[in-house]
Order: sequence, then C-alpha cells, then structure tokens
Amino acid sequence: MFFIGIFGIETKQEEIKDVQNVICKGCGSLTSYRLIKTYNLFHFFFIPIIKWSKRYFLISRCCNSAFEILPEKGEQLERGMDIPLNDDDLKPLYNEYSYNLCPNCKREVDLNFMYCPFCGTKLR
Repeated sequence: MFFIGIFGIETKQEEIKDVQNVICKGCGSLTSYRLIKTYNLFHFFFIPIIKWSKRYFLISRCCNSAFEILPEKGEQLERGMDIPLNDDDLKPLYNEYSYNLCPNCKREVDLNFMYCPFCGTKLR
C-alpha cells in the first residue's frame, strides 16, 4: 500500500500567453487568442520526470472558438516570437455557438453562409 501515489501519469494544461491583434477565424472580429499548451507528464514523488505529447491550442476571446496549431508554431509563440498566423495554420476544433457573428453589422449569421444576409459582408 505504500507504493500507491509514489508515481503517476497525468495530463497538464497551461495557459501560456495572449496573442494580440489577430482576426478570429471563427467570427471575423479583431481579437486576441489565448495560447494553451497541453502535455502528458510522468512524475515520481510529484517531481516531473518526462513530458510528452505536447499540443498547442488557440482559443479566441470573442467567440470562444478553439483551434489547434502545429507544435512548432506553438513553441515559437511560447518563446515570444512574432510569427504570422494564417488560416491554414489553424485547425478548427469547435465553435461554442452554432452561428457566426458578422464583423460588420455584428448580427448572428448561420454557419453555412459565406456572406452576411443582412449587410452582404464576406464572412470567410
């Protein structure tokens, strides 16, 4: 019974930083993203020994859309490098809402629309 709790494996999540002044891929608004890093950790007596399976995510502050980014890009952002984020770099995971917000008129628009039916602004 003594050996229970001596070692373990767990998944950790860290909020690294905010990435400022980007256009949200989910709703088209000017926003900031929260950079989140997740990884698995093996520890012995609560001392971290090995980290593996690092993954990076960006979560928009405007509509809470989540995107996964490549580990290389995530590490560069974590080190403080200013790198451009293209739409191709962001792999969408989910959109909390079942609609987009038009960046021009701020009205709710169904996700299937490419243009806002209220003002005609291109959404994607």
